Formats: sequence, C-alpha cells, structure tokens
Amino acid sequence: MIASIIVTNYNYSKFLRRCLRSCLGQTFGENFEVILIDDNSTDNSLKIAEEFKKLNNFKIIKNKKNIGVSRSANKAIKNSKGKYFVRVDADDFISKHTLEQLIFFIEQRKEIFGVACDYTLIDKFEKKLKRISAKEKPISCGILYNKNKFIEQGLYNNKFRHREEEELRIRLGKKYILDYLHIPLYRYRMHKENKTKSGAYLFYFKNKITKLRNDYLLAEIRKKGILKNKKIIAIIPARAGSKRFKNKNTYKVWGRPMISWAIKAAKESGLVNEIYVSSESNTILKISKKFGAKTILRPRHLSNDSVPKWNVIIHALEQIKKKNKPDIVISLQANSPNVTSYDITSCLYAMKKYNRNEIMSLDKNLMQNSAIRVVKYKYAYQKSLSTFTGGVINGAVDIHYEDDLKKII
Repeated sequence: MIASIIVTNYNYSKFLRRCLRSCLGQTFGENFEVILIDDNSTDNSLKIAEEFKKLNNFKIIKNKKNIGVSRSANKAIKNSKGKYFVRVDADDFISKHTLEQLIFFIEQRKEIFGVACDYTLIDKFEKKLKRISAKEKPISCGILYNKNKFIEQGLYNNKFRHREEEELRIRLGKKYILDYLHIPLYRYRMHKENKTKSGAYLFYFKNKITKLRNDYLLAEIRKKGILKNKKIIAIIPARAGSKRFKNKNTYKVWGRPMISWAIKAAKESGLVNEIYVSSESNTILKISKKFGAKTILRPRHLSNDSVPKWNVIIHALEQIKKKNKPDIVISLQANSPNVTSYDITSCLYAMKKYNRNEIMSLDKNLMQNSAIRVVKYKYAYQKSLSTFTGGVINGAVDIHYEDDLKKII
C-alpha cells in the first residue's frame, strides 16, 4: 500500500463526517487507507465513524482511555500499512487531490523526510479566511512522511500531548529535512473548541517546548565550552510608580506577579549565576525575593519615569561589584513576561558565537525592544552602544498598558 491517512479524533463529531468524506474521496486511486483513531471520545464520534465502516479502505482504532494526540498518532502509524502517511485532525479536511500531489512530489525527492503543503484557514461555516505558508507557520497536519524514516527517528514524543510536531522538529534538528509544496491542500478550521486556543496548549505546552529548546541549546553551549567559568548576572529594574498601568510589575499574569516571569526565565536559562531586582518598592522587593531573586533598594532619585533604565543598571552594578564583579551583565525587563529562558540563552550564545560586546533583543521587524540587553561587563559603563553590537529576534512584548496583555494572553 502506498499511503495512509491518519485522522486523530477526540469529541469532534460535529466535524467528523466532513473530514472523513474528504479523506476517503481522494483522487489517488485505491492504493491508500484511512485510519480513524478515536481517543476515547464521549460524544457520538464512533457512531458517525460506523457509517463509513463498510468501505474496505477505512479502519477504526478505539482507545480505551484518553492518551493524547501524540500517543494516538504513534499507535495509528504503527498499525498503518502505507509506505507514507499524512495526519489530518478530525475538525479539519483536505482537498481531494492531497494524496495525489504530495505523493507525486515526494516520489521525486526520496531523500527527504517528508513534504508539507500550505493550508487555508476556514471558519466554522467553511468560509476561506486566509492562506498560510506551511514553511513560515508550520502545523502538525498536512505533512506526508516516509513512514520507515519516521519510525527510525523514534516517532512522536509521547510526553507531548500537544505541540508534538514542534518537539519533533527540535529533537531531530538537521535530520528534519522537509520540503514544501506551495499549494493549499489542507483546510484548517478555526473554531472555539480548537485545542490550539486552549489554555493548556498556549501555556503549559508552550513552556515545555521552551524548556526543550533551551535544553538543546544549553547542551551545545556546554559541549563547545562556550561561556565556561563566566560569571553572568541578570538585573531586573522594576519600579512601582507606573502611570500608564498602575502596579503593573506585581499585576498577576498567568496566576503569578508579572515580575516573577523574568526571574523564572533567568533561573531556567541554566547560565545565569545571580538574579537581582532593583526597586524603590518594598512590595516588589519582597515578591522578587520570594521567587528567588536578590534585591537592591533603589534610591528615590533613580525611581522616576524620566530616569534612563541604564542608570539603574549602573547603580545596581556598583552595589554588586563590591562583592563579586561579573563578566557579563543582562538587563531584563520586568514587564515582558513572555520572555523565555531560551530567549536569554540565545542572546548569550550569539554574543559568544559572533564575538559581540553587546546583544539586544529585536522584534520581528528588526526593531530593538527593551526585553533583553546583554553586555560584557567592561562595556557596561560606556555611554553609547559598542561598535560590536548584535541582535537576536524574539517574541517579547512590552506591557505598558493593561490592554497590552491581550497580545500574550
């Protein structure tokens, strides 16, 4: 058999018929199968699936308990007969030419791991919203894989109930050789039950992916001996007197004070030796200490909104160097709670790799944001940027107004 279409389903009965009709109606011929793996749905998904059971190329696998999408997909892959497989989520559907075109493409490029097609966002009424490039914004489905190569690489990571495809790309690194067919054969349905909109997906699994990416980069840094024996400190300026968003640094984001996320990112980077919070507010200092930072009481004359942030960093350095002079100083912004450990590690890695004296975080338009600034200690007292300055792109968001939280939550 040439190909298997694997449909993963959990309580998507309202979309399942449309999905299965699109999969079973392929123009490829008869040399393919469709496998529905149901992850112990509690709706009438299985009743709907039974309507298609009379077809010879359709098979149902029923999980006795809910095991998550990665385990379910792995189970179906192992039970599939095709040389290639492609995944389709039960709330989505595909063009009738999907198998035909993806298989024709991969048969010309047998050395690659797989081929992905572009996709179209649709609403619950199947109205086309936007065409998306799979290369620029990859998803887990609509990718035709060589099954044997996929199994050889260890399948999906069973620990990832979501974002399993992203984990796979990070884990395989340079072995993940994908090509792209720039035809929108996949239809990605946007609706309120999307798992990609759920809190678990956007928060818990995002943190797991961040930790994974950081661990891989950290392992490379340590393997190459980069930054070995370097004393690295992070300083987080956080005053209480914000006029645009009152008490923003202690405002709860994802259940914790905003400032705690910068502290957490620095701690989890694995490279920062000490973390300091500079503030005139005893409340902020008390919270920061609770989350593992050392504290520096900032004088009032450095606590108004007209004082440049770097003046605060220098004041903190003057206190810190009395006991132990650092090699590298990181300025972290308290009101960028979505800065990650990987963002920090990437900046440190770039400083060493490209022999820069300073590294700043940039947005996707290559504009400097204030989230991270990494400086070698001997250049920290310069009044202007070093000649050897670089930048690293990240997705940091500056929270200046309460409405800005909508960008990350």
